Amino acid sequence: MKITLLLIAAFFAAPASFAAECDLTIDRTPCAGKESEALKPYEGKNPTVEKAPANDAETCLKKAERAAKIIRKGTLTQKTVSAKFEGKDLGKSFTDKAACK
Repeated sequence: MKITLLLIAAFFAAPASFAAECDLTIDRTPCAGKESEALKPYEGKNPTVEKAPANDAETCLKKAERAAKIIRKGTLTQKTVSAKFEGKDLGKSFTDKAACK
């Protein structure tokens, strides 16, 4: 009986625990002469689309804002990220800029 109740509870709780899909379109602008170095981790592709789990559009936008931060300074001059939540464009993009060395 306990197992049956646990299975029923898990069945109804499961949909709430799955996150929807957040698509982050990331456009990187490399520093002059550093194109291959900057885009190597992405197999030379630009822009790229990364999928991230998100429970709602607000969480998806927060992930886009975090993803826009340039970590490898000196290889990128600009990084812009836009987001789609469950296929719907959220209409906002985030940009970070850095000086080239």
